[in-house]
Amino acid sequence: MSRESGKIGRNDPCPCGSGKKYKKCCMLKKKAASPESVHYRRLSKAYDRLFDRLTDHAERVFGEDAIKCALDEFWGWPESDEVGPEPEALERQMPLFLPWFVFNWEYDEFDEDYALDGPPERTVAELYVEEKGGRVDPLERALIESTNRIPYSFWEALEVEPGHRIRLKDVFTGEEITVEERSGSEYLKPADIVFGRAVLVDGVGMFMGLSAFIIPPSHKPELINVRKNIKGRRKTVTADDLVDLEAEIREYFLDLDRHLHSPPKLVNTDGDPLEFHRVVFEIDSPEEAVDNLASLCVTDSADRIRKEAGTGPDGRICGAEIAWNRWGHKGSPELPNTLLGRIVIDEDRLTAEVNSANRAKKVREEIERRMGKGARFKMDRIEALDAAMTRQKAEGGRALAEHEELMQHPEVREQMAEMMNKHWEQWVDMPVPALGNKTPRKAVKTADGKEAVEGLLAGALRRGTGGDFMEKLTREGVRRARKLLGLADSEGEGGPKE
Repeated sequence: MSRESGKIGRNDPCPCGSGKKYKKCCMLKKKAASPESVHYRRLSKAYDRLFDRLTDHAERVFGEDAIKCALDEFWGWPESDEVGPEPEALERQMPLFLPWFVFNWEYDEFDEDYALDGPPERTVAELYVEEKGGRVDPLERALIESTNRIPYSFWEALEVEPGHRIRLKDVFTGEEITVEERSGSEYLKPADIVFGRAVLVDGVGMFMGLSAFIIPPSHKPELINVRKNIKGRRKTVTADDLVDLEAEIREYFLDLDRHLHSPPKLVNTDGDPLEFHRVVFEIDSPEEAVDNLASLCVTDSADRIRKEAGTGPDGRICGAEIAWNRWGHKGSPELPNTLLGRIVIDEDRLTAEVNSANRAKKVREEIERRMGKGARFKMDRIEALDAAMTRQKAEGGRALAEHEELMQHPEVREQMAEMMNKHWEQWVDMPVPALGNKTPRKAVKTADGKEAVEGLLAGALRRGTGGDFMEKLTREGVRRARKLLGLADSEGEGGPKE
């Protein structure tokens, strides 16, 4: 407690005697009992009552087919020969669809598929108020007036107070709002994105419809492109724009939902279909093979590869392994390199193992060009996918154990740290597809580009990158990139803290 002011400091021992700091104990309880929190609970209970009344009212006015009609519109009027939403997708969309149904949907009397009883061009909430008139509960009326016809949008988390509230920014309009939110604030991190509706009700910020999943910050550049298209030549996106383009924005979200929840396509980092190849050569000299092929590995020197190679009684190389890789990674900017395959040398036999037909063709061309007559192609053997996956899983387990053992050595950690630092220094000047093939250094010169780069950097911190040490290197690399780009260091990027 401050002797001068008599006030309790955030880091002072809590006066309740718990032994915790004040900010970790009664300060949180005090915040939870704020007038906004108390009113939020009242409004939440009122909303539960109101929602039941509105859905009952919709069925009474429009009939049982109303919800089917609204669902067709929400889903973009799928054609009869199109496959409808999967049950899992339908379940995911219910937290968004149901509030939209009562606050946004209007019956179209010209809809040829549905002939409903109720009046067109008015929302369920509006019809409910018309019928009840002055008998509508004041809290319910406040909820309707604040929510009715407000469209959904994409919201980025700026600040999160777990278990209490979230400060948000509309990605399209730039509007900011702080919402009282208990469960969502436990999972959301700064820079994460959600789709839904955030409104002020009697001065209290609330979600009135919220997506059931978090959109990673790495999708921010896509949203910025959507925003540019909405703005056109104007400086800002307005609330009216969101109303006019409500269906198109919702369709974009549903496409994003399908993308994020579709089973992963079996492709490698270049987008080639997975197909496991073993390209086999007969060679004259393992020594010459190492000398000619060592530079295919950008992360190891020829001297190190020779040092780790197996040797015969005469001291000459009889077996070796070379990682075929390149700097940079298309899918994960936090990774310094991409593994393309591996080359195994065993006496007079050389085998290049790769995971696509395209890479098999490239590695064969490289070996023939570098080895000349010293290597003679024998076969390109394609493994069955399930057998190859089983083999790779077993080899991957061994490789992971070896990797973890290697990472305990200080010299290996030092080399990895140097590689990661070099990668992030190079990344700022590499063309990035998500930035329209601009380099991050060029992109940050505009407001939109800077925002897109921020999203990519925040996204890099969300991915698991191989243990605590690698995550630490990623955090340090992102900080280095931010410094090189002149961006302020951010405490809210969501990466694990040391």
